Amino acid sequence: MLSYFSDRASDLEVDFVSEESWGQWDAGSQSDFRLRYPSINLHVINRKVRRDNFLKYLFHYKIPLFFRNLFFNSTIDHTTPMLRRKMRKLFSTYNYDIVVISYVHWGGLVDLIPYQTYKVIDTHDFITAQYSLSKGLNAQQIGKVLGQELEVLRKFDEIWTYSVEEKYIFEQFNKKIVKLLPVGFPPQDKQIAPSNTTFDILYIASDNPHNKRGATWFYENVLPLLNQHIRIGIVGNIGKYIPEHDQLSKIGVIGELHDVYHSARVVICPMLSGTGVKVKVLEGISFGKPVVTTVRGVDGLLNKRNNGCIVCNNHVEFAAAIHNLLDNPDFYREIVQQGKEYLSTYHSQKKEVQILDEVFLKNCE
Repeated sequence: MLSYFSDRASDLEVDFVSEESWGQWDAGSQSDFRLRYPSINLHVINRKVRRDNFLKYLFHYKIPLFFRNLFFNSTIDHTTPMLRRKMRKLFSTYNYDIVVISYVHWGGLVDLIPYQTYKVIDTHDFITAQYSLSKGLNAQQIGKVLGQELEVLRKFDEIWTYSVEEKYIFEQFNKKIVKLLPVGFPPQDKQIAPSNTTFDILYIASDNPHNKRGATWFYENVLPLLNQHIRIGIVGNIGKYIPEHDQLSKIGVIGELHDVYHSARVVICPMLSGTGVKVKVLEGISFGKPVVTTVRGVDGLLNKRNNGCIVCNNHVEFAAAIHNLLDNPDFYREIVQQGKEYLSTYHSQKKEVQILDEVFLKNCE
């Protein structure tokens, strides 16, 4: 998205607003951002006061937050009085033609806009389903969260989603425009011969609850079934939650993924729960790698078959699919080709740019 805005700098003036702690911003990352996207105005703000100034923390953050929660109790709202004050000032300082807010958690900020503007919610995930899975909600709690989520969505003129299933759900409860964005990826032409790869398997994941559950399942059930010579690279914070093992190499968090994708033969996505499109699945396909996953790994995809993924129903099938790809070159090439065709049909960057141009260029005319 930022690259799109950078490419449209002659047509669009863009402010990018991010929360400091959750965005993990420091002076270095802010400097890097401004060097990479010089045409985009960066605003990094806090949602709370640091504890080192106790009185300010108490009177400017904790007490106002207590009274806000007392009179406005929302499970999904992550805004604070401090954040709302800063956003109200920003909205009053600049008169925006279009406001895009990512995630329903921040959707209530549109109430602070003092003028008419075109409002877009970039949902990313169906939060009710996320909460139902991660927090173990009962039926009454699910209904409450769903009501809160729908109330936020109805405040916007347009709703974005990346999952075909979530598009269907949102359309049932809204008369607003619901757009399915394709998550465009450029195909990677660079191919590495299997004999030159570092890893047989690549697993990239953050440390959210769904990934932790899937990683544990893979380690306890799939790994014991794999040939002992198979080398596995683990990238991202998920490595902190996986025990040490002779076949595993934990790389940690890295800024650029091109080289690590090119260093592997097969990508895995062992998810047992979760919502929305799994970007790491599409990313693996875009680098010309076959993906071994579960049925949750193809959630949101427009085509569930012949898409570069091998979908497995249990740990035995998962291990067998990995062995089949590593041992059968013809089968490997077949799955890779299916992935290329799927990506070019449904996830081209050109199609994504066309959709974004319809939103931004036409609404700014």
